[in-house]
Amino acid sequence: MSQHTAISRAAILGLALLCAMSATTAHAEQISVEAAARTAGLSVKTDIVMVNGAAIYYRDIGPPGEAVLLLHGFPETGDAFAQIVGSLGKRYRLIVPDLRGSGLSQRAPSGYDKKTLATDVKELIDRLKIDRVHVIGHDIGARIAYAFAVQYPERLLSLTVAEAFLEGLAGTAEFKRQAPNNPRTQHFARFANVDQSTEEYRGKEEELVLSFMNSRSKSRRFVADEVTRYTASLKRGGLRAAFMNYEAFDRDAAFAAEADTSKLADIPALAIVCQNPFGNNLQRQLVTAGLKHVKGVILNDCTHWIYEENPDETLAALTDFLAGAGNRP
Repeated sequence: MSQHTAISRAAILGLALLCAMSATTAHAEQISVEAAARTAGLSVKTDIVMVNGAAIYYRDIGPPGEAVLLLHGFPETGDAFAQIVGSLGKRYRLIVPDLRGSGLSQRAPSGYDKKTLATDVKELIDRLKIDRVHVIGHDIGARIAYAFAVQYPERLLSLTVAEAFLEGLAGTAEFKRQAPNNPRTQHFARFANVDQSTEEYRGKEEELVLSFMNSRSKSRRFVADEVTRYTASLKRGGLRAAFMNYEAFDRDAAFAAEADTSKLADIPALAIVCQNPFGNNLQRQLVTAGLKHVKGVILNDCTHWIYEENPDETLAALTDFLAGAGNRP
């Protein structure tokens, strides 16, 4: 192990210890993926590894065998999946990273385009000696999942994307035209101004998380105790990293528009959206990109946070899809 790797691991493990100590004095805290998995009787391994120039924290949950890679979005961490890992981890080996710049992973100064973030998780599964994997991404994680798919189609068992617009695919020009006037997407341009947004929200991280999540929630109202891990992630230098994800959208669009999707034609894919007036645009994007086996699911009782607003219906959709996709040779 290099001196740089050792220092990075020590620093991040120190942060993890500090968070654990802080939790003992707090009156309540958001449940972690690790705690949810252990409560369900699942094995949990955690570590930090240097991949693609960044120190990435991950959880390795459940039995050996068929693997599922879970990729979170903004403003979340891998803890977004806490409500589904107990059930999903009884059947699959779950790999749940905190993406570059979030949670207990390193706040790298660059590398927030989705091509690079996809390479992060590809190198992670390399380190874990996982050959092929079901990739599931939500929000920013969906964009990373798609970037993984076009770069490494031979590593896919299946692709699931949820509650996102994939920049560079069908409808991008119209989406960009309407985004400034759509309450759901007005933040794209604002967050892309990284310096200004970092300054605006520094010291207001909890307010940002709550206002952002509650403005996109139908079936529940989040309170501070339910998002402590997301808030802590942003307070630990995660604001700038989070906004750099948005700053990279134009580069992401250029990459996706030029990517060769011919090897994705026979990949089983699932596109999940919450009920909305426009139907399943995510499914249409994948079909237009050339994927021939795309299942679409529209969930009720949610606006965006499918794992936290409607975990039961989300879990049912995932388990049904994965069962069929796993039979692919």
